[in-house]
Amino acid sequence: MGEKDTAAKLYFAKPHFFADAFNFFLFDGDKVIKPEELSPMDSTEVAMIFGKKKNTAVQQHRDLLKLWNAGETEDGVFVLLGLEPQSTIHYGMTVRNMLYDALSYATQISNLSSLREQEAKNADNNNGDAGKNNNANLTSGKRIAKIRSSEEFLSGMRKDDKLKPVITLVLNLSGKPWKAPRNLYNILDIKNKRLLKYVNNYRLNIVSPAEIKDEDFAKFSTSLGFALKVVKYQNDDKVTEVIEERESTDLDTASFITAYTHFEFMYEKNSKEVNIMNGLERWGQKLQVLAVIKALKKLGKTDEDIVDFVAEEFQVTPDYVRDLMKEWPNPLLEKVKARAPSVPAGA
Repeated sequence: MGEKDTAAKLYFAKPHFFADAFNFFLFDGDKVIKPEELSPMDSTEVAMIFGKKKNTAVQQHRDLLKLWNAGETEDGVFVLLGLEPQSTIHYGMTVRNMLYDALSYATQISNLSSLREQEAKNADNNNGDAGKNNNANLTSGKRIAKIRSSEEFLSGMRKDDKLKPVITLVLNLSGKPWKAPRNLYNILDIKNKRLLKYVNNYRLNIVSPAEIKDEDFAKFSTSLGFALKVVKYQNDDKVTEVIEERESTDLDTASFITAYTHFEFMYEKNSKEVNIMNGLERWGQKLQVLAVIKALKKLGKTDEDIVDFVAEEFQVTPDYVRDLMKEWPNPLLEKVKARAPSVPAGA
């Protein structure tokens, strides 16, 4: 998993950001889903398919999965919400999400089957002496089948059992419009269009910051709106202007933005807020240092000569310069079009 993917997974694991993303997509920003109504779920989907006698295991790993207690009735209504942050565009995402959802439903049926089987065993045991009068060779499975109809036994669920709905949302964090298929029909090679009405379609639910109008970022109730606006302009010179719109932000959002822009924030060790203006000054210096390093490399200077010169010129530590030179060309130079300053005489 890359740096961006890891940062996104950590960021959206926080219930308030997770809820904010779904509220924006499902309810136009209205605060319908509350963070305290979300419970983390195991994001590994494992299902046994193709019957009870010869099972085939299918396993998929989601990025994030939470159970939302919608509370529409006295007992509550539960909805499974899956979130898939994507730092790059995935052309097979429609089929991938369709598989995630199908496995979520298959897992629920499997769990129901285990529950109903246990209930039937308990009922069978509670019959006590009545059970002893049965044929001694009658297997436990056959006794269970007697308690339920044959259809329920084979299905693994009762006629009136219901499944929890599953909604999977893709977050396109590439900074580009999503040009991959948005539904199953878009990816099918089918000449006879009359066949389509017999082929079930699957629609991709997606939030793509590059396609969100700037004024609509205000619909987010947390700093997620700010973070996604930065993501929208991550490959644009305007990214600095967007970052300057706020004086400060929280540490989680600062870490997320750093992963997507290489922008470095300055903050105190125990601080809960990050001063953005201080970060801009530090970022500006970093761009200058990188530009000078690039110019000196073109002049054929050795790494140690570059370290000594840059450390003295910018009053930074040699280790700071070496860290910038570990990965070259530095990705920050590719993100931001910085004009390299002239190299001072004597370099």
